[in-house]
Amino acid sequence: MGAPNRGAETAPPPGMLPILFERLGEVFFRTGADGVVEWVSPNVSQLLGYSPQEMTGMPASQMYVRPTDRDALVAAVLAGKGAAVNQEVAQRRKDGSTIWTLMSICGDFAADGTFLGIQGVVRDITDHWQTRKTLEDSEDRFRRLSDVAMEAICIHYQGKIIDFNNAFENLFRYTREEFLQMWAWDVIDPRDIPRAKEMVRVQYEDPYEVRGLRKDGSVFPMEIYSKHSWMGEKSVRVTSIRDLTQRKQAEATVRLLSQAVEQSPVAVLVVNGGGAVQYANSAHSAVSSIPVGSVIGQPLLGLFPPKARPAVDEMWRTLCQGGEWRGEIQAQSSGGSPCWLQVRSSTVSTPGDDDTHYLVVMEDVTVRKEQERRLQHQALFDGLTDLPNRVQALERLSHEIESARDAERKVALLFVDLDEFKSINDSLGHEYGDELLIMASERLRRAAGPGNMVARFGGDEFLVIMGDIAGAPTAEAVAAAVVEEFAVPFTISRRDLIATASIGLALYPEDGRTPQTLLRNADTAMYQAKLGGRNRSCFFTARMNEEAETRLKIEGELRRAVGTDQLFLNYQPLVEVRTGRVLGMEALLRWKNPELGNMPPDRFISQAETSGLIVPIGRMVLQSACRAARGWVDAGHAHIRVCVNVSPRQFQDAAFLEDVRAALSASGLPATNLELEITEGLLLAERAEVDSVLNTLESMGVQLSIDDFGTGYSSLSYLERYPFDTLKIDRSFMIGMLERHERKVLVETIVAMANGLGLKVIAEGVETSEQLAHLDAINCDIAQGYLFSRPVPEAEAVHLLARNFLL
Repeated sequence: MGAPNRGAETAPPPGMLPILFERLGEVFFRTGADGVVEWVSPNVSQLLGYSPQEMTGMPASQMYVRPTDRDALVAAVLAGKGAAVNQEVAQRRKDGSTIWTLMSICGDFAADGTFLGIQGVVRDITDHWQTRKTLEDSEDRFRRLSDVAMEAICIHYQGKIIDFNNAFENLFRYTREEFLQMWAWDVIDPRDIPRAKEMVRVQYEDPYEVRGLRKDGSVFPMEIYSKHSWMGEKSVRVTSIRDLTQRKQAEATVRLLSQAVEQSPVAVLVVNGGGAVQYANSAHSAVSSIPVGSVIGQPLLGLFPPKARPAVDEMWRTLCQGGEWRGEIQAQSSGGSPCWLQVRSSTVSTPGDDDTHYLVVMEDVTVRKEQERRLQHQALFDGLTDLPNRVQALERLSHEIESARDAERKVALLFVDLDEFKSINDSLGHEYGDELLIMASERLRRAAGPGNMVARFGGDEFLVIMGDIAGAPTAEAVAAAVVEEFAVPFTISRRDLIATASIGLALYPEDGRTPQTLLRNADTAMYQAKLGGRNRSCFFTARMNEEAETRLKIEGELRRAVGTDQLFLNYQPLVEVRTGRVLGMEALLRWKNPELGNMPPDRFISQAETSGLIVPIGRMVLQSACRAARGWVDAGHAHIRVCVNVSPRQFQDAAFLEDVRAALSASGLPATNLELEITEGLLLAERAEVDSVLNTLESMGVQLSIDDFGTGYSSLSYLERYPFDTLKIDRSFMIGMLERHERKVLVETIVAMANGLGLKVIAEGVETSEQLAHLDAINCDIAQGYLFSRPVPEAEAVHLLARNFLL
């Protein structure tokens, strides 16, 4: 095979004995430059199954399973320029089977560098290759399995680390190259190395705990599980390591929680799905009269007295439906006396546990309940006479008026004043005076009869409130009974004292439609009774108070003034204290009547409120104020807001929200440029419609302000509950603020409180630069008052908008 002039080369090279070729495992061969076999040693038949004669002249590529291996081999030989090349290849035997061989070859080149062919040796490595492949597959499977394992795994031979998985690297934070130079003991805290070595020495195969040591020097708890194994002929140990940090922390947390629950002053029960108690802490014994040992296994329902059964049944139904229950249950203390328990119960969810458990937490709130009862009683009852006080009386009067309005019935208010009480109190002392008031309250109760409220209004003044009556005769009969009761002398410390009563009566609706009006008119009538000789009663009449006629006249004129230019708006600037810049204008209603002249707001606003005229008047004010503010915005004062007072009656009108929307829409004023000022009294009602209207206004973007804060029923609760933006301090606080320490402290407290709640503060009635300087010092945001400007007409107001009052 090959070139004819090289036929002599088909003979064996000199010195190669036939017997040598037969006994050697390697096959020698030579191919020409064209890849054809020119010569092969006789033992080729043992390797490939071909005879030397069959092989000679055969293309060498025919023996390769993958012809590309032949191409790669030739390319390596040519690149080697005569150097030896070793390559493992898959070759095909004559019977078609495949073997793996190691070819060690070199190129044959002429003196001029011409490539003449390849010669070399072939050795069968099939067994070795299969063994290695099996080992590599085994190692690959180990690597794949160990790298997905959560535990850190390493293999060490005589203490030397020889392999490990990714989790092992991540746990101890060394590089692979660093690990392969380390001993297994290098990842264990030196204090625990002796123990770990002893475990290896005795071939200990159960898990045990030691402290691990990371590359950064941090120490952590870990669990070792080490087992003897073989790697080929090497006796090795395969070690699995688990980081116990989280488990230890969890165990510590559980211990801490267990101690906290056990030492808690609050009773804690764990109840199973069947309603039986599985756990009770020590505090339960203090809350109940049952020892802890006697509670376990008992039904939950059996731990409470019969009168608590409805509440306990409700709690159990709620828990069984997957809900949480909170409430107060009246139980029995360990001493046998009644007690109140505040109970909170819920389902306890345990991952992997299908059993249902419930947590019941009980706290003895008997003391708190009693304190609340006393505080509530103190808030609503007079401390001396135990009669309802002024607050409760006004609430009752309001309630009776509302009921009478719906039923078209009447309400009577009796204002009772003790004659000569002051002289008795001053001459005989407070002890006599207090005893007289107590005895007087008892007589008033008898005279008033069942269903009517007797209240102490203050000092020696009392109220009798009679609701749902047909008319004046019923009230007159009670007044006569009071006079009769007080006609009998009072005996105090064996001393007879004469203390008669003067009584003023006012009826709803003819003498007033609000509690305040009835109270004022009853008071007026009481003074008329005193002027008439005391020890008598007197109904309120128009003749005894000219103001009543004036009020009626004002109402009539006001009704005619609605919709005319008699009612108009003036504006007063709201000035930013820090900068002197005008932030807004408050719209102030004014009335100029042809007959009555200029009427101050305090003369007609309340009349408009009680008569209901405030609703159309308020609608007009909204429209005019929004229209004026739109003009200011168009003139370049985009930040200016107009502030409009909203009366309680107007706010509660069903069309109020629509009035606000209509005023904004008609004027084109952005809602954020409108601020509505709400009085505190409106918030006391705590009705759902109040919440709804305020929240709707906020969602529209309208700013909300509390007007005249501090003069009424100021409460922090509604500052948190309602979406107010601004708090307005009443002008009365400015009077003497710098001279009177108490008033100064009140203003500073209000400002600090508002700032803490994120509210802006407006101070009304600022008249001096000293007041302004103090407001600036305490971080008050906005000031309003004569220091800057009196209320001015709309035409003049526009000139104030661009003014800076600090320059």
